[in-house]
Amino acid sequence: MELAQDITSICRVRVLLIPVSPIKKSVFYKYVELVKTFHLVRLGDVTPDLKQGSSAMFSSQVFQEGQLHFQFQTHWTREHAELEDFQPHRRIFGVIGIMDCQEWKDKDLSEGYKQFAEGLDKYPTAVATRCFAFDPTETQADDTKGLIMIPNVGNMSFYMSTMICDFTSEILNQFALIAGRIEKLNVLESPIPTSTHVPTRSKPSNRQSSPPSLVSSPHTNSNYKRSSLSLQTTNSSGPMPQPSISRNQSTTAGENMKSKKRTPGRVKKLLGDFYLLAGRLPDAVNHYDQAIEMGRLTSDFLWLASAMEGWICATLLLEFLQADVGHIVSRHPPASSPSSSSSTIKDGEQTQAPPRSTLVVVIQNYRTIITNYTKVISTASFPAPDLVYAEACLKIARFLATAYITDQWNETLPLLIQGAFPHQHVLTNKRRKNGLARYDIAIWITKIWEIQISELSLLDQIHLATHMSTVYSAIGYHRKGAWLLHESIEHMLPLIIQHRRTGLSKDAHSKSEHDMGVLELLKRICEVYGIGERNVHDGGTLEVMQEDSMLLGEPKVNGGVRGAAAKETVRFGWPELQIDILKQCISVAEALIDNGARLYYTTVLLKNLYRYISKAEQIRLATTIQSLVSRPNQLESINYWGVNIVSNIEAKKPISRKAVYEHPIKSEIIKTEIPNDPFIYNPFAQKKKDTKAMVLVKDETCDFKVTLVNPFGFDLDLQSIMLSTSGIAFNAISTAVTIPANATVHVLLTGIPEETGELTIRGCLIRIIGFSEQEFLVDSEVKKDSEMNDDFIKIKKQGLKAIKTNRKRETSSEMRPIQFYQLSVIDDQPLLKIRKTSLLHGAVMLFEGEMTFITMELENIGNIAVDFITLSFTDSTTIQPINPDLSEEEQYELELYTKGTRVFSWEGTSERTSSDFIGKKIWLPPGEAIEIKVKVYGKRDCRGGTIQVDYGYLDRAVKDIFDTEKPNMFYTRQLYLNVMITVYQNLDPFNWDIVYLRHSIPASKQALEHAIENIRSHNKGSQPIEDLLLITQSIDLENQELNEFCLVTLDVRNSWTTPFEVDFTMDNEDDKPGFKIRILPGSTTRVILPLKRLFLSPEACKEPIPSFDPNKQFVVSQGPKMSEEQQQARLQMFWYREQLLNRIKANWRCSATGRSGILNLRPSSRLSALQLAILKKEDIEFFIDVKNALKISRRRLSCECGTRVVLNITIRNRFSHPVKLILRIQPVQSYNDGLKEYDLSNKMLLEGTEQLVLPEIPADATSDILEFPIFFLSRGQFEILYHAEDVHTRKIHYDHEWTIVDVLEKAI
Repeated sequence: MELAQDITSICRVRVLLIPVSPIKKSVFYKYVELVKTFHLVRLGDVTPDLKQGSSAMFSSQVFQEGQLHFQFQTHWTREHAELEDFQPHRRIFGVIGIMDCQEWKDKDLSEGYKQFAEGLDKYPTAVATRCFAFDPTETQADDTKGLIMIPNVGNMSFYMSTMICDFTSEILNQFALIAGRIEKLNVLESPIPTSTHVPTRSKPSNRQSSPPSLVSSPHTNSNYKRSSLSLQTTNSSGPMPQPSISRNQSTTAGENMKSKKRTPGRVKKLLGDFYLLAGRLPDAVNHYDQAIEMGRLTSDFLWLASAMEGWICATLLLEFLQADVGHIVSRHPPASSPSSSSSTIKDGEQTQAPPRSTLVVVIQNYRTIITNYTKVISTASFPAPDLVYAEACLKIARFLATAYITDQWNETLPLLIQGAFPHQHVLTNKRRKNGLARYDIAIWITKIWEIQISELSLLDQIHLATHMSTVYSAIGYHRKGAWLLHESIEHMLPLIIQHRRTGLSKDAHSKSEHDMGVLELLKRICEVYGIGERNVHDGGTLEVMQEDSMLLGEPKVNGGVRGAAAKETVRFGWPELQIDILKQCISVAEALIDNGARLYYTTVLLKNLYRYISKAEQIRLATTIQSLVSRPNQLESINYWGVNIVSNIEAKKPISRKAVYEHPIKSEIIKTEIPNDPFIYNPFAQKKKDTKAMVLVKDETCDFKVTLVNPFGFDLDLQSIMLSTSGIAFNAISTAVTIPANATVHVLLTGIPEETGELTIRGCLIRIIGFSEQEFLVDSEVKKDSEMNDDFIKIKKQGLKAIKTNRKRETSSEMRPIQFYQLSVIDDQPLLKIRKTSLLHGAVMLFEGEMTFITMELENIGNIAVDFITLSFTDSTTIQPINPDLSEEEQYELELYTKGTRVFSWEGTSERTSSDFIGKKIWLPPGEAIEIKVKVYGKRDCRGGTIQVDYGYLDRAVKDIFDTEKPNMFYTRQLYLNVMITVYQNLDPFNWDIVYLRHSIPASKQALEHAIENIRSHNKGSQPIEDLLLITQSIDLENQELNEFCLVTLDVRNSWTTPFEVDFTMDNEDDKPGFKIRILPGSTTRVILPLKRLFLSPEACKEPIPSFDPNKQFVVSQGPKMSEEQQQARLQMFWYREQLLNRIKANWRCSATGRSGILNLRPSSRLSALQLAILKKEDIEFFIDVKNALKISRRRLSCECGTRVVLNITIRNRFSHPVKLILRIQPVQSYNDGLKEYDLSNKMLLEGTEQLVLPEIPADATSDILEFPIFFLSRGQFEILYHAEDVHTRKIHYDHEWTIVDVLEKAI
C-alpha cells in the first residue's frame, strides 16, 4: 500500500482497477490511463440522489463548487488495515473491473462479469463496484446485468464521464450510510499500532540493521481484530462488501470510560474525513473545528493531530477553489481554528494578530501536530503509530520542498492539489523569497529518524526511504538522498532475490520494468557518489554489453580511443564508500541475473578503485570478468578488462655519435619577427616549447622506451609486446615481459624504419596470456605520469556541484581523435669516428698564455660520403655565470675572460667571439680519413674543454632545394673530443703604476752615450733604471715645450723553475720601441716603460662599455644612482685603460723548453684617478716662453739681476666647447732648505696684475699670447706658479710643471 506522502492525500478516494482475464497487459494499462483521466469530478456534475435530494447527508448539490478526488490504483494490500478506521482515506471504497471485449469474441460476457463478481470478496471495504467492457463488437449483446459496455465509437470521453459521475453518486450514498453508523457508536477506540513512536528516545537504535521479515496479515493477529457494524442493505449493481468500524475489546474499564468520553470528538473527526473525501469542504472544516476543540479539551492528542491534518487539507482545497472560482469563503481560519489554539499563542493572550500567509499557518500547525503525536503516550497506554508520525513529517517536508522549489504560491498550490512534485532541483543555500531555506525542510525529514524505522514493514521502509530521498535530492542534499536510496535498495534485495527465484522457471533472463527501475536507481546513486558513467572508465564495457544489434554491428572506428585517453577524468568522493556502493550494484545485478550490468559494475570497480581493493579481491573480480567475457558470441573488444597498461612511449635518444641534428639551409634571407617584450627572459610570458623533435634514420635500428603500469595486486604476463605503427614500413621486434603487481616497468622496444617519411607510433600490440592480441593506444597529449600518480584531478567545483558538470559519456561513434606520437624518418646519414689524436691520455699541459696545436684523425665508417665539416668548442670557463649586480667594468672583464678569450680555435675561426665558426667543404668518401688541427691557448683557471665536430652530406640537401618547395633542412652528426687541460702560471705582473717625468738638468753628451751603451749591454738582464730615465728626460729638450712622455712601471715575478725572457713593445705612434728583460726563477724584476701620454676625444670617452654577449639582459642597478659626472668619469677611466693596454704588449719565451706565449697584463692594470691624470694630457694646456733669459731645459731658465724678462703664456683649450678663464700668476722664491717666500715686493717687480680675465677661448683652439714683464731685483731661485679657473664651473686647471728662473749676480 502506498504511503500518504502528500499533504492532500487524505482527500483522495481510493478506487482499485482490476483486470478481468483474459486481457493483454498493454491493453489493460491503456484503459487504466483512460480511466485515470477522470480522477477529478465536480460535485455539480454528479447525479443527485433522487430519493432524498439535497437533504441527503453527502448531497452533491449543497456545495456544487466542490470536487471529489479519485486515486485510481492497480494494486492494493491491507498492510495498514488497523489504520483504516482511524484514517478512512486508506481503505478501498470502490472497485472497477476492466474487460477487453476483443478477447471475449467467442465467449459469453456474463461469464466475465461473474468472474469479476466472485473476486470482489477480496476487497471487503469496497462500497461501490463497476465492470467496464471496452471495445465491444457488433455481435456482442449488451444483456448482462451490471456489465457496462463502452464502445470505441463516438465521444468516449463524454460517455466515460457520465459513468464516473454515476459511480461517484453511489459512493456518496454509501458515505451517508457509513456516517450514520458512525454517529450511533457509543465507544470509538484508537488504533493499536504495530510499530510505535517513543518520544523519549533521542535517536533510533540499529538504523543500519538488516531489514526485518514481512509482517503477517493484520487479520491473523488478535490485536487487529475489530467488531464491525454491518449495513443490512444490498446493492443492485453488484455485491456489496461490509464496511467495518473497529472497536477494541481488550481494554480495561478505565480506558473504556476515557474512550467513551473522547468518542464524540472522534466521531466529529471521522465525519470531517468523510466530508473531505466527498468534496464538502465547508462542512469538513466545520466538523474538524469541532473535533479539534473536543480533542483539545479531552487531551485526545492522536485524534486531535489527525483532525488538524484534515483541517489543513480542507483549508488548502478551499483556497484553491477560491482562487479558481472566486466566491468561496476566506481561507483564514476562524477563532476556533487550530491555529488559534496552537502552541504558538500562549494562554491568556487576547491580542489579535495580523493575517498570516498559508505557508506560515501550515508550518505552525504541523509543529503542533508533531507535538501532539509525541504526547499520545502521556494520555494513552500506547504511543502514536510510527507510520502516522512518519507520514506527517513527510507531508510537511514535501509541502515545504514544493514551496521552496517553485518559490511562488500560485505555482505551489496547484501542485499540492494534484499531488505532484516538481522535478527541478535547487542548489542554493540562500533563503527563497518566501523565507524558506534548505535546512528548514531537512529538519522535518530528520524528525522521521526519531521512530524505529527498522520496526516498520519491509515495503514501508522502502517507500519511506525513497520518498525521503526524493525530498533530499530536490533541495540539493544529493548525498543524503543517495544514501537513502542505497538503504532502500538494501531492503529491496531480498525481495528481488525471492521474486527471481519464484519466476526462474518462467523467464529468468527477461528484464521487467521494475528491474530497469532498480538499475536506474543504481545509476543515480553512482552519479552522486562520483562513480557515474561520466566519471569513471569502463573501457566500453557497458556499451558492448547492451543488447542493441544495430549498435553492436557498427564497424570499429580508427583514430579514436576509449578509456583514459578519450575521457577526461572528473572523479570525486570517498573511495571506501564507492566500493560499498559498487559491491551493492554487483549484488543487485547478480540478483536480477543481468550479466551486462554485472560486468559493467565489476569492471568499474576493478578499473577505477583497484588502489583500495585487496589483492585477493582483485583476483576474484578479475576471474569474474574473465568468466563473463568468455561467454559465447562475446565481442573481442572487451576481451581485456583492465586499464590501459601502456602509460607512455617515447623514442630513446641514440648515443651521441649517432644522434642527428637539424639545420635550415639559408637559401634566402629569413625575416624574423622582432619581439615586443623588452625582457630576454620574462617569467610571466608564455613559454615556448624549444624542444626539438627527434628524427630517425632509415635502415638504422632505433629504440623506444615504453612505460608499462600494472596497478593490480597480481602479476601480468605479457606473452608478446611490440610497437604498433602506421604511415611507413617499420620492422617492429617483439619481446616478452612480466609486469609485477603494483609496479611500473620500462621496456626497451626496437625496430627498423624501412622508408623515409612520417612514422606514427599508435601504441603497442600486446598479447596477455589467456587473451587474444589487443592494440593499446597511447595519446601523446595526455600527461600519463601525473595521471598515474594522482588519485584525483583538481576540479574547480565545490561539493556536489561537480555532478552538474556539463559532460556526457562517450560512445564508439563519438570518440574524439587521438594525438599519436609522430616521428620523421630521414635518408641515410654518414658516420665518422675519431681514429687517433696527438694527445697523451686525452690531456695537455700549458703555461698561461702559451699556444700549441692538437691534431686528430677522423675516419668515415659509414656508407655515405662527408662533404661538410665544422668545429665548435666549449671550455670550463665559458659556463661561469656573471653576477648582474657587478659594475659594468667588472662585467666586461668577466665577459672578456669567459667569452672573449678563446681556448680552442680552428682555421677560419672569427677573432671577435669564441662562438663564431665557419664550415669547411671537404670530400671524405667511405673508408677514408682526414686530419684536423686545432689551436689551444693556455687560459688561466681552465680545467678542460670539448671539441665538437659537426659533419654531414650537404650536397644532397642542396639539390633538394630545386626539387621541392618545402622548407629545406640538412642534417648533421656530431663527434666530441674531451680534452683535460692543466694551465700553470709562470709569470705574474703586479704593482702597476704611472709616474711623471719632471724637470731635470740636461746631461752631457758623454753621459748620454754612456747610458745608451749600458742599456744595450743589459738587453737580456735587468733594466738600468737611471740610464733609462736620463735618456727619456733628455729627448729633444731644445725642440719641445712640454714633456709628452710618462713612465709606466710594473713588477714581473717568475714563479716557475726556469728563466723566461719577456719582450715588451710600446706603440708610441711615431715609433714602437721594445725592451727585453730576463727573469730568473723565483725572482722579481721591475720594468719601466716610457709611454707617450694620451688624449682621447670627448666623443670617444662617452661610448658605452661594450658587451661580448649580444643577448645580455639589462638589469636595473640596485645601488645608489650615479650622477652624470660620475658616469662620465667612469667611462673615461675605462676607455683610457683600454687604450693603454692596446699600446703595451708583452710576450714571453722559455729558451730551455722552447715554449712561448703571451703575458697577460690586464689583470694587474687598474687605473686610479691620479694615474689617469698623469696618463692623460690636460684639457687646459699651458705653453710658456721667456724672452731675454737663457733656456736651460723646457721650463728652466737663467738671467742676471736687473734684467727685464718677458714671460709669454699661451693657453690651449682641448675641450669640445669654448671656455672663459681667469689666469692667476703667483711668483715665489725657493730656498735650499725647502722654504718658500711669497712676499717678493722687494725682490722682483711684475708689470700688470697677477689676476687676469681672458677672452673666451674657442673649442680646440689657443688663446692669444699673454705677456708679463718681470724685473728681478735680487739673486736666487724663483718659481713662477700659475693656474686658470673656469668662470662658469669654478674648476681650476693646473700645469703639472712650472717655470723656474735662476737669477744670477750681474757680471761686472
